[in-house]
Amino acid sequence: MYIASEDRVVTGDIPAQKPPSGYLTPVIVNATPTEATTVVEIGVLQPLSGRLASLGELSAAAAQLAEQDVNRYLSSINAPFRVRVVVADTAADPTKALDQMKALHSRGVKFYIVRTSGEVRAMKSYADENKLLTISVSSTAPALAIPGDYVFRLPPDDNKQVRAISKIIQDSGVKAVVAIWRNDDWGNGLVRGLENMSRARGFEVIRAASYDPQKGEFSTEVGVLARLVKDAIGKYGADKVAVVAFGFAELQTIFLTAKNYPELRSVKWFGADGSTGLSELLVPDAAEFAVSVGGFVSPKFAPARSPYYERVRSYILERYKREPDSYAYNAYDAVWLITYSILKAGSADSEAVWRVFPQVAANYFGASGYTKLNEAGDRDSADYEIWAIVKG
Repeated sequence: MYIASEDRVVTGDIPAQKPPSGYLTPVIVNATPTEATTVVEIGVLQPLSGRLASLGELSAAAAQLAEQDVNRYLSSINAPFRVRVVVADTAADPTKALDQMKALHSRGVKFYIVRTSGEVRAMKSYADENKLLTISVSSTAPALAIPGDYVFRLPPDDNKQVRAISKIIQDSGVKAVVAIWRNDDWGNGLVRGLENMSRARGFEVIRAASYDPQKGEFSTEVGVLARLVKDAIGKYGADKVAVVAFGFAELQTIFLTAKNYPELRSVKWFGADGSTGLSELLVPDAAEFAVSVGGFVSPKFAPARSPYYERVRSYILERYKREPDSYAYNAYDAVWLITYSILKAGSADSEAVWRVFPQVAANYFGASGYTKLNEAGDRDSADYEIWAIVKG
């Protein structure tokens, strides 16, 4: 785990936390949900097909669990409204994500739980213009840290993640990092951030290739990567060279191409949050490559351990038989944050809810932990778990 306040990597179990007295939390009650005259719909726009489907389905499931828990709670306090989660597939395609938002908005939906930085970029103007409160569970691109807009982001931005990535690389003794990455806000931001940190960490960053994430094959980009890695090995030695690969499920194809190059199999590979927990990287050939290059060690925002965390984790494990990624916990909390903000505002008017949302988030502790936001509407701080693919 990377401890942000100490700028160091430590091992061991993550300790459980308790919120201070007076904080809002999820409330788990056994009350039978009852109907209400008003139903507030929440559009959950997640990739259920395509390159992030294995993670999008977990966030959708967590939001649906939150709907059940929230409505039991609202019934128990005789609140005048209930929530309804409406799930739609974006396929991690920004254009499709915007189309889904527009379609749901046409039926009156004012609240959205969305995913990637690319999708946020596509939806942001429409959300701002129409006062649609939009919460991203996983967007981290620093370019989207914009104060005063209608987008709130529950993970910290990548200026914090690159500190974790660069510290992991520094501790590994690497002197040269060769980068291959998605050509989008998220990937470009990570590479720039890593370059900014590299001198202080004692290594150089060599740009190999960015790629169009909609492509189906990456042989040209991997060929360039192999050539530059070979050059770096000649200068530093294989044990002092690493690859960073910032991508989503398309990394499966990149791994399967890279395994044909001896130089790419001889160095460590590191990643970022966008690929942690992806089932696509666990297919045998891709997983074997990842294990051979050190496990493809990657950091990801760390949810706080608590009974609320365990509720979401056990629900996902029971239904999907795999560990939820960090951002599923954000999806669960997003439903609760919208609910508590409606209660505080005394209205389901999205502008009224938007005004109180930061105050509610600053006083909430949920499945992901503390959700205090900074001036740009992004999570203020967080530690990072360190994930790796290992042979079972």
